[in-house]
Amino acid sequence: MGQWIVWVLDILLYLAEGYCIQFFFGRFAKPKLHGLKYAEWASGITWIAVRAASEGLFLGMGGGIRFLKLLVSSMVLFVFCMCWYQGNLLLKIFLAVQFAALRELSFWASSSLLFLGNGLITLLAHGADSGWLPIGWLVPAVSLVSYVSVALEWAVQGLLLFVSVRRIAACYQGREEGWMGKEVFLYLLPAAAGLLVDLLVSLLIITAENGETVILYEKYPFLYILVPMLALSLILAVVFSFQTFQELAALQEGRAEKIILEHQITQMQEAMAELEHMYDGVRAVRHDMKNHMAVLQSLIQKKCRPQPGEDEEITQYFAGLCQSVEQLDSRVHTGNAVSDTVVGSKFRYARERIPGIRLDAENFLFGDAPGIKAYDLGVILNNGLDNAIEACARMREKEPEAEAYIAIRSFQAKQMLFFEIENSFDGIVQVPKGGGFPLSSKEDGELHGIGLKNIQKCAAKYGGDIDCIVEHKRFTLSVMVKGRI
Repeated sequence: MGQWIVWVLDILLYLAEGYCIQFFFGRFAKPKLHGLKYAEWASGITWIAVRAASEGLFLGMGGGIRFLKLLVSSMVLFVFCMCWYQGNLLLKIFLAVQFAALRELSFWASSSLLFLGNGLITLLAHGADSGWLPIGWLVPAVSLVSYVSVALEWAVQGLLLFVSVRRIAACYQGREEGWMGKEVFLYLLPAAAGLLVDLLVSLLIITAENGETVILYEKYPFLYILVPMLALSLILAVVFSFQTFQELAALQEGRAEKIILEHQITQMQEAMAELEHMYDGVRAVRHDMKNHMAVLQSLIQKKCRPQPGEDEEITQYFAGLCQSVEQLDSRVHTGNAVSDTVVGSKFRYARERIPGIRLDAENFLFGDAPGIKAYDLGVILNNGLDNAIEACARMREKEPEAEAYIAIRSFQAKQMLFFEIENSFDGIVQVPKGGGFPLSSKEDGELHGIGLKNIQKCAAKYGGDIDCIVEHKRFTLSVMVKGRI
């Protein structure tokens, strides 16, 4: 009967661990066959099966074997994750090590309940010796206390494991799903320390003196308090260190986005200053228009009595007048004031920086109200054209004779508005492991991909998204939003 109770408690503990691991893994990665029904539960079922098999395989062996059981079950789980889940290798190492550490530390943190159980058993034995507890009740009472203490220990163990993995999953702010970089080693330092402590305690808790087996808990009762406190401290270190790193990463990303935003605001201010300059120029032309008309009238009157060379004088004057008006023209006509200003400004900057660059915006047309806010449209065009200009400039540095070009176009498809920025580049694209946006060539690594992320955020406001298409030495940024031309 007693063995059956232990088996039931084991099964309940395994079920709790299985639920925790499928919840934990599911927050960081998706199954490769995520369309399959109940695919997310496969990791939990696998853990339950492996844990039960390892318990049976190492049944009756010493305390040091306990760590070996954990190692075997964790390795099998890691191999399963490699085959079943999406994501890179570092992410799967993180999941396996982090869960194994939290599982073992939760076990040692709850072990103090055994001290209470042993204390009650000792009290019951003393009661039987003293006569206030009938001898016939001693065995049932000891069995009950043993089972209750084990049940409480495993309940606390499962609760600690659940709370810790849930806390880590809740504070995770992964920028790219299914991927982790070298920062994973910082995350794993407390977990690795926890596993080493688990190994040390597992090896030392049962020792031999003078040919007899000695349990250190019995020899040094204060370990019932010291070991759980140490394990609980390490659990807190694992959880709060991960949370702290995530908060720092979020602050760093926010700082980079702030830099980009400040740059965009500066660009907007420059564009507004250029508009004011153009307006002042128009006012100046309007102010001089009466004088121009007077001179034109005088020349026309002379036409009635033409003298040699006067026809040429009229022609030259008209040519100068047309050139004066043309200088005020932005040369970009999209049908929208914001896009005219941004594209015109970027094209002028591109001509200054990259001599001979070919620029084309003839197929980029907008109405006065395309359904996109002026600020968001400015963010998309500013960031997209900045990236295109940087790519062309970098190509020219490597290949001075290469043809540099930027073409921007738009078209409508049902309720979706598409606009594309196509440019030449050197053909070298760096993509983060696990996928994501191409990395920029900026020296400041914090700014990698921030411009594209800002474009994606703006597109997402209008139920859209972006795509990056690379074909040999041609790069195309495609932006899709709900709107109209």
